[in-house]
Amino acid sequence: MEALRRIAALQKQVEWLTEELANTNRRLENIIRLGTVAKANADTVDIQTGANLAMGAPFFVPAAGRVKHYRRPTVGEQCILINLGSGDNLNNAVALMGLRSDQFPFPTLKENEVMTDYGGGMTEVYNLDAGSVECIYPGGQTIKADVTHIGNQEHTGNTNRTGDSIFTGSFISTGLFNHQGAFAVSGGAGGGVATFEGGMNITSGDVVVDGYSVKLHFHYDYENRPTSQAMKS
Repeated sequence: MEALRRIAALQKQVEWLTEELANTNRRLENIIRLGTVAKANADTVDIQTGANLAMGAPFFVPAAGRVKHYRRPTVGEQCILINLGSGDNLNNAVALMGLRSDQFPFPTLKENEVMTDYGGGMTEVYNLDAGSVECIYPGGQTIKADVTHIGNQEHTGNTNRTGDSIFTGSFISTGLFNHQGAFAVSGGAGGGVATFEGGMNITSGDVVVDGYSVKLHFHYDYENRPTSQAMKS
């Protein structure tokens, strides 16, 4: 009889351990799970993982201290769900974003490129071998800062400026120079004289030199009589 009682006690203990082991395995399975974003809020996401929905889970960002970064996840984006409570529910889960999926593949697979695709055609690509950056900003770029540029610059397109343009070197234009408004030319700082090479056509205007009009001035003959006005060439 004593042996039967001990066997029965051992059987109950084995059943309890089996149940605890199954419970532990279930908890371990819930610690780390794959999921997709079902809803993206300002600072939390709802993650669908299997048949479960983890609601209000905080999501990781690259930096959240003195340096901060924010990027709201996208619905359908794949992530890793980490259950900090390791229990059956997912109330204490956090979402680790940035996992590639078929819906959102990598923007480049080139070994020498570091690329960010912001969507809408906006991209930034850094070439590790060439040390160059190529940026495409379809909506334009606004910089609020003083800018110092060292090196050559090639520009295609119009340039609209508000403010002065100061050149300490030569200004060379190989195309049409179309200017509207006042135009002042002075000699160099050392007293040099401004010079023009080639012809100049002035339409509906005049050139005045020290008060003398090129268009309206008269010459005088040897008897101090005014001659005719300047003739067209």
